[in-house]
Amino acid sequence: MSKGGMSLEVRVGLLILVAVVLLGAFVITLGGFTGEEGKTLYIDFDHPGNVLGGAPVNIGNIRVGRVEEIEYRGGTLDPDTGRSPLIRIRLEIQGQYFDTIHEDARVYVTSTSIVGESLIAIDPGSQDRPPVADGHILVGIDPPRMDQALAMMFELLENIHGLLRDNREELDSLLSAAANMVRSLDGIFTRHGDRIDRIMQNIETATDQTNDLLGNANELITGPRIQRTLRNVDGITSSINRDIDPLLADARSIATKVDDLLDMLGEEQQAQIQSTIRDVSDIAHRGTGITEDAEEIVTHIRQGRGTVGAMLMDEEIYDDVQEMLRDLKHNPWKLFWRE
Repeated sequence: MSKGGMSLEVRVGLLILVAVVLLGAFVITLGGFTGEEGKTLYIDFDHPGNVLGGAPVNIGNIRVGRVEEIEYRGGTLDPDTGRSPLIRIRLEIQGQYFDTIHEDARVYVTSTSIVGESLIAIDPGSQDRPPVADGHILVGIDPPRMDQALAMMFELLENIHGLLRDNREELDSLLSAAANMVRSLDGIFTRHGDRIDRIMQNIETATDQTNDLLGNANELITGPRIQRTLRNVDGITSSINRDIDPLLADARSIATKVDDLLDMLGEEQQAQIQSTIRDVSDIAHRGTGITEDAEEIVTHIRQGRGTVGAMLMDEEIYDDVQEMLRDLKHNPWKLFWRE
């Protein structure tokens, strides 16, 4: 040990102490540790990806905490939440950031780059929702699983390969048939190209004529003659509506007066009226019978039945009567003197 100086051991000790202090400061800086006590937040996942213990927790690319523990729950029912998570992650969030996380916050797994470290990202949620309490449990959004996507893609490729291998002959036949059909269509278009062009022109002409016909029909429908006819119909309808109301009113008035007249008559007068109506009905019935009898008598006479019918319809008797009348006319004395 030299006079007025430090020994070698003291210098080495001071160097080690400074290195330890610098190392601690470096660890605290990288770990985001502060003197403030953190709060706990639990996140339930079915598959959290490649998140490991100690992974950072960010809000808007600002580190606000770290992953403290990853617990495997195996789908056990949690009576507090009523859910059965597979993985539950415990986060430690710094107090100054914890109060900005609300109950509708969204938590998902992301990474700093394609091959970077996985981390937990938090979308704090709406300001109008209450903030979470210490120990609150949120449901995280599972990251897309590339391993499952690759496995499904591999399975799809295997199925396609098996389909092609097992149906090679059918596929060859199908391709051959498709090729033949294409060649046939090409031959048809080649041989009948002019006819197809004429058909298309005819279709275009028919379309134009149809449009013209529709235009003419529209002009006819909306023309002045149709409009005048419609106005006349409207006028007739309005006139009928005006005239029908007074007629209905008169009919109602007549019905009311008849009802009033019947109300004014007593039971005896109503009975007399009914008796009179029955008598009139009987007379009409008898007249109908007499008319039928007269028609029957006329029919008998026309058919030559009976004395009158025979006299009127038999030509021989008619001729004899005519001859007798002529004879009496020329020889009236025969009525008084018989030879």
